[in-house]
Amino acid sequence: MWNNLTRSLRNRNYRRYFFGQLVSMHGTQMANVAQAWLVYSLTKSSFMLGLVNFTMLLPVLLFGLFGGVLADHVSRRHLMIGSQGFAMGLAFLLAFLALSGRIEVWHILVIVFFLGMAQAVDMPVRQSLLADLVPKSELSNAVGLNSGAFNVARFVGPAAAGMLLLSWEEGFLFALNGVSYLLLLFVLLTMRLPALSADRVEKIGGAGRLDALKEGVSHAWGHQQIQPALIHVGMVSMMGTAFIVLMPVFADLRFAGGPEMLGILLSSAGIGSIVGALNLARRTETGRLPPIIARAGILGAVALALFAQSDTLLLAMPVLAVAGFSVTTVIATTNAHIQVLIDNQLRGRVMSLFSVIFIGMAPIGSLSAGILAELIGVQMTVTLFALFGGAGSIIFALRLSSSKAL
Repeated sequence: MWNNLTRSLRNRNYRRYFFGQLVSMHGTQMANVAQAWLVYSLTKSSFMLGLVNFTMLLPVLLFGLFGGVLADHVSRRHLMIGSQGFAMGLAFLLAFLALSGRIEVWHILVIVFFLGMAQAVDMPVRQSLLADLVPKSELSNAVGLNSGAFNVARFVGPAAAGMLLLSWEEGFLFALNGVSYLLLLFVLLTMRLPALSADRVEKIGGAGRLDALKEGVSHAWGHQQIQPALIHVGMVSMMGTAFIVLMPVFADLRFAGGPEMLGILLSSAGIGSIVGALNLARRTETGRLPPIIARAGILGAVALALFAQSDTLLLAMPVLAVAGFSVTTVIATTNAHIQVLIDNQLRGRVMSLFSVIFIGMAPIGSLSAGILAELIGVQMTVTLFALFGGAGSIIFALRLSSSKAL
C-alpha cells in the first residue's frame, strides 16, 4: 500500500521537487497566519481581512490565464524560478517593515498584490510542471501527493505559527518564509528537464499567444466533462475561502482565543485536508472521480454549516476536519480529473483556467465574506456560503446523474 501511495516519488526530479515544495509551503502557511493576525490586530476588522485576501488573489483572476500561455510556450522551470525568487524578495521586504515597526495596512496591501502577481504565473506553472516530472499514468498520484504536501503545511504551519506568535513578532515569521524559498529554488536551479518540444513553441509571438489563450479556454469550456467540473470547483472555492478568511474572527470572538486558537482551528481543517489528499494519492483508477467530487462537495457544505453554528471547540474541531477533507477532495480530485483529460500542449492553458477559477474566485469570496460578516455576522456569513457551495455540488451531482456518470 505504501509503495502505491508514493509511487510517483520514484521519479528523481519529482522527489526533489516534492520535498523542496514541502519546506516552502510550511513557510508560506506560517506567514499567512502571521499576516492575518497582524491585519486583524491592526484593524479589528473582518472587512480588512477580506480586503487583504482579495488584493492578494485578484491578480490571479486578472492575469492567471496569461500565466497559462507562458507555461505552454516558455520553460516552466525558468518561470517558476523567477516567480519563486520574486516572492522570496517580497517576503523579506514584509519582514523588514514588520520588524522595524513601520508596517501599516497599506504596506501589506501593496506587497500582497505583487505576491498575487507572482502567483498568477506560479499557479498554472506549478500545476502543469507535474507533467514534465512524472509519466501520465502517475499524474493522479503526483497531484494527490502535491495536495498532501500543501495540506501537511496547512496543518503544521498554522499550529507552529500560533505557538511562535505567543513570543515572536510577526516579522520573524515573514523572515522564516523568505528563508523557506531557498531549498525549492536550489532544486529548480539544479533540475534537468528535456528541451521544449516543437508543439510548445510554435505560437510564441504576441498575436499567437492571444490565439493560444483563446484556444485553451475554448477547449476547456467546450469540453463536456471539464466545463461542469470547473464551474463546480469555483463555487466550492468561494465556500472554502469564506471560512478560512474569517477564521481570526471566530478565534477571537467565538472561541475567545488568540493566535494559538487560530492555529488550532486552521490545523483542524488541515488534518482533514491531509487525509483527503492522501485518499486521492492512493487511487490508481481515474474513471470514477466525478462522483467522488460531487459527494465530497455536499459533505463539505454540511460540515461548514455545522461549524458556523458550533459554540464549543470539541464540536468545531471535528467538523472543520470534515470540511478540510471535503474541500481538498473536491479541489485535488478535480485537478487530477482534468489533468488526465488534457494533452500536454494544452496543459498550461487549461490548468491556468482551473487556477483562475479555483484561486481567482477566492478574492470574490473573501471580499464578499468580509463585507457580509460586518453586516450580518460571521456565523450567518459562513452558513450562507455553505448553502451556496452545497447548491453547486448538488447541481454537479444532478448533471452527472443525467449523463449516467453515477
